[in-house]
Amino acid sequence: MLESNNRWKIREVDEEKVQRLSESLHISVMTARLLVARGIEASKEAQLFLHEEEMKFYDPMIMKGMREASSRIQQAIASGERIRIFGDYDADGVTSTAILTRALRACGADVTSYIPNRFKDGYGPNIGAARQAKKDGITLIVTVDSGIAAFDPAECAGRMGIDYIITDHHEPPEQLPEAYAILNPKQTDCPYPFKELSGAGVALKLAQAVCDTAVFDEQWVALAAIGTIADLVPLIDENRLIAAQGLRKINEGSLPGIDALKVKASGAGPIDSDGIGFQMGPRLNAAGRMTDAAEALDLLLSEDMDEAVMLAERLDALNQQRRSIVDQIAKEADQQAATYMDQGSKALVLSGEAWHQGVIGIVASKIVGKYYRPVIILSIDKETGIAKGSGRSIEGFNLYEGLKACSNHLIQFGGHKMAAGLSLAQTEIDHFRAAFNEQANHMLDAQELIPQLTVDGTAKVDDLSVELIEEVAKLAPFGTDNPKPLFLIPQAPLAKLATVGRNNDHLKLTLKGSEKQLEGIGFGFGKWIQKIAPTDELAAVGELGINEWNGFRKAQLMIRDLRVEGVQVYDWRALRDLQEKLQVLRAESVPLLTFQEDTAAHFQLDDVMRYESGMTLSGHVVALLDLPDDEEQLSAFLSTHPQLNRFYCIFYHSRDHYFSAFPERDHFVWYYALIRQRHRFELRNMMRQIAGYKGWSEQSISLMTQVFFELGFVKIEKGILSEIPSPAKAPLTSSELYRKEKAQRDLEARFCYAPISEVKQWLIVQLRQSEKQGIK
Repeated sequence: MLESNNRWKIREVDEEKVQRLSESLHISVMTARLLVARGIEASKEAQLFLHEEEMKFYDPMIMKGMREASSRIQQAIASGERIRIFGDYDADGVTSTAILTRALRACGADVTSYIPNRFKDGYGPNIGAARQAKKDGITLIVTVDSGIAAFDPAECAGRMGIDYIITDHHEPPEQLPEAYAILNPKQTDCPYPFKELSGAGVALKLAQAVCDTAVFDEQWVALAAIGTIADLVPLIDENRLIAAQGLRKINEGSLPGIDALKVKASGAGPIDSDGIGFQMGPRLNAAGRMTDAAEALDLLLSEDMDEAVMLAERLDALNQQRRSIVDQIAKEADQQAATYMDQGSKALVLSGEAWHQGVIGIVASKIVGKYYRPVIILSIDKETGIAKGSGRSIEGFNLYEGLKACSNHLIQFGGHKMAAGLSLAQTEIDHFRAAFNEQANHMLDAQELIPQLTVDGTAKVDDLSVELIEEVAKLAPFGTDNPKPLFLIPQAPLAKLATVGRNNDHLKLTLKGSEKQLEGIGFGFGKWIQKIAPTDELAAVGELGINEWNGFRKAQLMIRDLRVEGVQVYDWRALRDLQEKLQVLRAESVPLLTFQEDTAAHFQLDDVMRYESGMTLSGHVVALLDLPDDEEQLSAFLSTHPQLNRFYCIFYHSRDHYFSAFPERDHFVWYYALIRQRHRFELRNMMRQIAGYKGWSEQSISLMTQVFFELGFVKIEKGILSEIPSPAKAPLTSSELYRKEKAQRDLEARFCYAPISEVKQWLIVQLRQSEKQGIK
């Protein structure tokens, strides 16, 4: 048995609803199940989900505050007032700022923008920026992707006579800031039908309201798609429409900044939601993390391709710098984490002096990915004695509640169940670590410390086709609340198994069905080849895709996890590097079991376990170094070890009879008839003649001779064999030598020369019998 890295949880759905949806839309049961699992049960809703080109944007005027906000902006444009947009330094904030800046400029506005510096200004609007706006003659401020909980700058702006409009998508507090208008679909009394827009999505709705159709630029949807996907809001409903239309625009050719960024992120090929989430988004975020987000905004506002290429290269360089810093901090943090893991910690609080505050959240995510524990990364400022941190969590541990329970050690904290920020005095770190671990001990059991993969459905190898996978692909773009579907391929035999890549880092395999085969690739799974035997039946979880090569298209599985259920048997009977393999087993404390006295000396091992009747092993793995005396001996061992499920079969034996067949009864009859005919002959010479005439091995002839001697049929003196007249009748089986040699040959045939699949089946049968006996 080979355990998977994760717990697999099959998503449960109402199968009647699945069947109804499949029949009404004439789609596969698999696609219908995916839709129902995402809460899409009605035929009309499902039809729109599969065909987003039929979807329509909601009327922006439905959103609370939209009429007031759009009217005030149009008034400011008409009267030539100076408008300033307050943005945010992440990808959502930067794209929001770019959308509204471009939209207002297209309408003729005198508009400028401000994005706070993460290190100098902190998050969101601030009083200093409001005062600077007053000095610059600004009469209208519009926030994007921020401001819903920023009371002081709103109050300050109002006091200075600046109208203040808030557009945001974060959870609003019970009391809202004083503002001319507030756009946030999450307001409790907002009738807007979709509540999960990103900051860029809200900015896009405002642009739709302010600009007439002749002015509105569809490329703004491309900007909104980047912010929507990068901010990990649910890719359903209107967000799905934004993402799908925006991706189409990006791949057709978009704004100079988007085009230049796309080339840096993914080259000339098409990009999908993963490309935005893992390539374009991080490059936009790198500016705000490393220096100032203004550089990312300049890229998105650029109208010159040469300038855009230069700015994209600058963001790419910042992203590489960010990755280098992340790798260094992660290395230092991992060293601490390993120590705390050895101590049995269920949560990790890791700290370092002057760790870059712009990237510690990313580091926290990497450490969570490796150890699957709630993680807090703290950057200590030695001058102030204050540590500022970022946390990431796992399912089963509410990070915000965990910090709240330890708040007496903190200066401040905020966030939600999966991510949070905090600050505390350096002198409190050890106390906080102890308290935080106590909360983890209270909230997490051992099972919850194993990561979970939620599987959308089960698909057998024979079920899969290119057409089915193309149908499933209609659910794209994938993202939050519409993840790439994961499918479980239940136990299937292996047709091929190999490693690929420069350092053999990746696993490539082929699974067999009754009629079809399925190729799979597991990136980073290269080392698993040491754990998988060719006779194994694998269960795999992964994403389905289409492999196109040389004009052929076939189904492919992108493997996310593997496991082998049942017995595993490794065929080590003819390994050239057996001694090295045995050393690996010794290092892993795998019992090396022998049945024969001379085996340990042959392998030069001093830590083998010699079989004794009634002995017990506690684990589930064993290496069978040599042959037992007989099948019953190995059966007896297995009968007391039903828990064994992994066998390394070596079956060393000092004498090898592979090229020497055991003589048949007819062979004995013919040879004895010759003896009766000749009565007496020189044995060695006769053996050579018989071997040449019959094609038998001299070893077989010698064995028959010894059996006849033991049965009293012949006598041998000084190399001369003589017939004994009228010997007592006796069957061949009455010869101890015959029985012993026959049993040895049968043992070798069973365990040494038979296909390993037959050896595995024999072991399984014995284990099943021992289980039945245990049940009785």
